[in-house]
Amino acid sequence: MINLKLILLIGAFAHSNFTSYCQTAWKGKIIYQFSGSSIKEFNLATKTDKALFLEGKEPFVAKTGEIFFVNDKFGKRDKTIRKSAPPFIQFKDVIDLSSENPLYKKQLEEYSVINRTGNSDVMSRFTDPSVSPDGKYLAVNIFGYGDQVFNKNCVAIFDISSARLVTKFDEKYYGSFTPDGRLVMAGSHKSVSTDGQEYHSKMPGIFITDKTFSNVTRIDPNLDDPGPYHPSVSPDGKKIIFILSNHVWVIDLDGKNMKQLTAVDRDNIETFPQWSPDGKFVAAWSYKTFERSYYTAIAIVPSNSAKPVALTDKAPVWPRDPKNFRISGGSNHFNWR
Repeated sequence: MINLKLILLIGAFAHSNFTSYCQTAWKGKIIYQFSGSSIKEFNLATKTDKALFLEGKEPFVAKTGEIFFVNDKFGKRDKTIRKSAPPFIQFKDVIDLSSENPLYKKQLEEYSVINRTGNSDVMSRFTDPSVSPDGKYLAVNIFGYGDQVFNKNCVAIFDISSARLVTKFDEKYYGSFTPDGRLVMAGSHKSVSTDGQEYHSKMPGIFITDKTFSNVTRIDPNLDDPGPYHPSVSPDGKKIIFILSNHVWVIDLDGKNMKQLTAVDRDNIETFPQWSPDGKFVAAWSYKTFERSYYTAIAIVPSNSAKPVALTDKAPVWPRDPKNFRISGGSNHFNWR
């Protein structure tokens, strides 16, 4: 006769062990944007969460430990990339694309609104800074329009030492460097227009440059509609994770062996996946109905799952603090170091 109570106890024990395994296997720190414009750090070992600094968003942690981020301070909000090193009390502008930048000021004066050209700014905004492994280059999303200096959406690469533009790739998004200095980008981005319709790119796909940023090659298996976005290169440079149809997928750098890593649980939508430092796990923001309401939280799944992991409320995928609260309330690009 089957002992139902014993089965339930074994199941609970196995679930508890699996949860414990996941929690202990996760190592490092997650640096993320919290509630609009503050940068926080969650330590997976101690399960502690602390604020690093205010007036910054979309952090990228370089190999030096410096955090590059989009400035959210009034005056040059979304127009300046800044950086800071521990203990994060001193800050420095890295790239300035405000109208006060001497590199662009003359051009803006010559083609200003006064002259009826509509060119009154360098660009609309920055997003998603990414620093090359050698620390020489900074890649950012630039959103522009019309008669601005950057008049098309693009991934732009800047030389960090001189702050000058090296090159740009129009209609590309979310640059992520490989360990050997190439750049992976998406041809689509997550966006909804004012009429509620999703934006569809004319050039979808996943692309990779050579080391000189001169040649661009498409590597995905014709993922046209919907298109993939939010790519991130693995620490060993062999795989790329990305978002497709609102969930996390992984593919080899040569475009082979595509596999889905996360699955739907009623209504969840994943964004901005990131690799663990050892490449064994993948983290992503999940926006879904949790116990009581909609909010965002970071979920972590194995990078080699045999089948997609459904991000249910009770699944052992949610890093939690000692009070059992998830990493929640954040958004946009983040880092796991």
